[in-house]
Amino acid sequence: MGSQIRYLAIVSEHPDTLARFYSTHFAMRELGRSDAGDVALTDGFYNISLLKPRDGASEPGISHFGITIDDIGETKARLKEFAPKTDIREEEGDLFHGDYRVTDPYGQLVSLSTHEFHTPKVERTFPCIRHIAMCVPNNDEELDFYVNVFGFRESTTSKRIRSENRVVRWAADGETAMAILPDRGRRDMNERESPRDGLNHFGWLVTDLENFLDALPEGCISKRPSSRPMAEYRGFDPDRNPFDISQDKGYEIDVGRWVHG
Repeated sequence: MGSQIRYLAIVSEHPDTLARFYSTHFAMRELGRSDAGDVALTDGFYNISLLKPRDGASEPGISHFGITIDDIGETKARLKEFAPKTDIREEEGDLFHGDYRVTDPYGQLVSLSTHEFHTPKVERTFPCIRHIAMCVPNNDEELDFYVNVFGFRESTTSKRIRSENRVVRWAADGETAMAILPDRGRRDMNERESPRDGLNHFGWLVTDLENFLDALPEGCISKRPSSRPMAEYRGFDPDRNPFDISQDKGYEIDVGRWVHG
């Protein structure tokens, strides 16, 4: 099966401000806008939907991600086999939502799309999104869910970390490296890290890293610890949503397959 992560929802009181930031500094293109003030952007592969809060029910910040699927029947069968307590519900299926939604073992919402989240069929360029990360207490259960239900693979980085008796896991779908990190109760954080559990941050791959960083607003980035296997820098957008930036380290997007800037 060819399931891949191709959607990210960010809830914001000011989608226009975020849209300008990502369009200006990350060359994202606008896919469309809703009457409610939502803005959808793309890097040529991902649909990044910047959503206004709905009736106070949506907490601002990185909300959830979405996975493309080929056949809803196959997905339902896999859920029945590997996650029988998980229900599938319909979504709007418009530019800003998937066709269906499920929750993973941690309770995170995952949108599902049979039409690639309305992303354009164009050649992928830089900057591009190649990484997402979540912080959860049940790392192995989460990895098993995405491997068994959606066909993701455990990367060589993850297997090495597993052999060291550490809890971090990495999944790969052929285009994106997904980090499954410890929750805040089990990890060390410095003042530049985001304490958010659940979906925590996403990561960009860029070329000409020095000039790229120089063009970002002053004070929005810091260097990542050298011990991190992927990404050299951490940044924050105007809403303080965290993102990683990499050129040389790159990301392992499939078993033994890395991409670099």
